[in-house]
Amino acid sequence: MFPDHASHYTTMPATKNKTSKRTYGGLSEEERIQDRRERFLAAGLEIFGTLGIKGATVRALCREAGLTERYFYESFSDTEALFEAVYEQQSNKLLEFYASGLHHLPESVYDKTVAALNLLFTIMRNDRMVRILCLESVAAGSEIADKHHAKMQLYAEVSVQLIRTLYPNLTLPDDVLKGIAFSLNGACFTVVTHWMLGGYKESQEAVVNSSVLVVQGTMQQLSILNQKNK
Repeated sequence: MFPDHASHYTTMPATKNKTSKRTYGGLSEEERIQDRRERFLAAGLEIFGTLGIKGATVRALCREAGLTERYFYESFSDTEALFEAVYEQQSNKLLEFYASGLHHLPESVYDKTVAALNLLFTIMRNDRMVRILCLESVAAGSEIADKHHAKMQLYAEVSVQLIRTLYPNLTLPDDVLKGIAFSLNGACFTVVTHWMLGGYKESQEAVVNSSVLVVQGTMQQLSILNQKNK
């Protein structure tokens, strides 16, 4: 009888301890790590988007996140590693927002252009996103510059697919169309950057209309080539 009671009392505390290690406040250890990581990503967006990568420190990031340095190094090796993660997060957010809107564009090429540019300028009203994607990524280290180049390649490929859809009879090779896409995207991102640096003083309608003229000039030439190949 006594051994049975002894066994009962020695196993119960062990079970409780195991449970306490597994969950805390209703969250597992993995969930708590992910939550802390998300808080640092939000802090990175704020600090990198205002002070820049060169002005950011681990201490400032921890203060913004409300966490200690121990938790910073739990997920990131240094500030550049966090910047890479924030850059990836924001560039994916831009691409997902833009891609989701492409399925609902109007029929005519002109109306498609206006709607697509409105999508771009709408999400780019976030000055922190613009600073990270368009300014800080260019001034950062080589690894981040490589990531930025890869994203620009991806944006260009999406644009080439859109051009092919609009003008299925084009015989221009993909490398030529990709060069056109780089030119158009570069022009639009330049307008976005200057719009942000100027404090978004111009109306969105004005910056969209100016960009539409640039894009439409190219689209008209592509339309002519498309008609010739029918």
